[in-house]
Amino acid sequence: MALSDRSVLFDFPQVYKAYLACRRNKRNKPSALDFEQNHEENLVALVDELRERRYQPSTSVCFYTSKPKAREVFAAAFRDRVVHHLLCSHLEPVWEKIFIHHSYACRSDKGPLAAAQTLQTLLRRLTANGKRPAFFLKMDVKNFFMTINRQLLFEMLAKHCPHPHELLWLVRVLVFHDPTQDYELQDAEGLRHRIPPHKTLFGAPPGCGLPIGNYTSQFFANVYLNALDQFVKHVLKCRFYLRYVDDFILLARHRWQLAQWQQAIRDFLKTTLQLEVHEKMMQIGPVHGGIDFAGCIVRPGYQLVRRRNVGNLKEKLRQLRPKLAIHTESCTAYRFDLETLEKTLATINSYLGLFRHAQTGRLVEKLFQQHVFLQKFFLRKKHKIVRLDQALRRTRYLRQQIRWLLRTFPHHLCLVQVGSYFEAYGWQAEVLHQAAGLNLNAKWRGFSPACGFPKKQISAVLSKLKSQRLPVVVVEETGHELRHTKQRLIAMMIEYPENEVGQTAKN
Repeated sequence: MALSDRSVLFDFPQVYKAYLACRRNKRNKPSALDFEQNHEENLVALVDELRERRYQPSTSVCFYTSKPKAREVFAAAFRDRVVHHLLCSHLEPVWEKIFIHHSYACRSDKGPLAAAQTLQTLLRRLTANGKRPAFFLKMDVKNFFMTINRQLLFEMLAKHCPHPHELLWLVRVLVFHDPTQDYELQDAEGLRHRIPPHKTLFGAPPGCGLPIGNYTSQFFANVYLNALDQFVKHVLKCRFYLRYVDDFILLARHRWQLAQWQQAIRDFLKTTLQLEVHEKMMQIGPVHGGIDFAGCIVRPGYQLVRRRNVGNLKEKLRQLRPKLAIHTESCTAYRFDLETLEKTLATINSYLGLFRHAQTGRLVEKLFQQHVFLQKFFLRKKHKIVRLDQALRRTRYLRQQIRWLLRTFPHHLCLVQVGSYFEAYGWQAEVLHQAAGLNLNAKWRGFSPACGFPKKQISAVLSKLKSQRLPVVVVEETGHELRHTKQRLIAMMIEYPENEVGQTAKN
């Protein structure tokens, strides 16, 4: 291929497009920020390296995670991730035509949810909506990413590589790159000592192993196991088969048929792909008992959420609770920290989005009963939660903000920041006047009556209100301007035992 043709594959628009795809959801990462400061110069230099075939991967960051289990991750430098996206953008259109439809890992419009829903559809079809018996075979590959043979992988990619004279050198560079030779270790907690040797890239057999964490590793894994998919579909003639990463399910009317396929798959993986089946994780059983696959327990009639997913959500809520609710012997202070609230909102809604596709009505209800503090910050909608002060954030008039606060917190004293003052209005102004000994204005800002104090006295006033066990809501300005007033959000809420709150409200 001529140099002019080479420039088409590695021209600036192509690399820039890969850069935009790479930085999506990654813009706050340190390596992304460093690259973005001079992204035009960095991209031009990267284009030159690719055209002249001088590109080599940079230093990776090796770190370890403990959830859902101890795992080793190699994070490539941002410039390398741009190259990963660029290469996959050329290879994926070709391989998407080769992959079977029921391969669900790391593909557009696929994923674990689609895999679980498809499995349920196949179960209904095979069992005639639960009227006929059927069986399943569940298998997965033992230590999959660490045992992928790089030479075999490269040969597979070379067979269906578009523009082979120009792309194969880059495929070779990325497939045979060993990140263990140039990495930065980040393991303050010493998690690497909890990983068995066969689960780490440092203990992989010679010429084997792909780093977990690279965009190309996900795509390469699909390419490597595509041979298995083709074998099951076209040699074994299994109609009901689907795979998610290295977990795969086969369905049949008879147990003996699955037993024959099981041995054939075991032999194929060992001889053709140099992989081994995880014997302890292998299952053959009736489908009416449910199949644990892609994060769900799937039956012909319904789905359940895996216990581990529910446990992960509970653990995250236990970690977030001390940041939102501070309990003392006399009261509870709820902190409306914006960053923590947004993180909690995203976490819960992501799980509720998963739960909505399974029979989890009672489970969700029980979760909110066990974590009552969530009701202080969020409102429950049909399949999600929203911020309690969502309406307050969008209210454009001070009078409307006050009315919303009085309606939402009828038993609390609402202290609203207006410039350098905190103020209370209506009957709450009289409560503040009596409790803190402050002057009462007959009419102020269109309210009658009103009472306020300078912002610097907020601690002293709160101490007086706490001594009288008055529930309080503190509302602060965010600094953002709305059309007719400043935006205000709840900053803190102080409450006391429920029976005392009721007495205070009556007083």
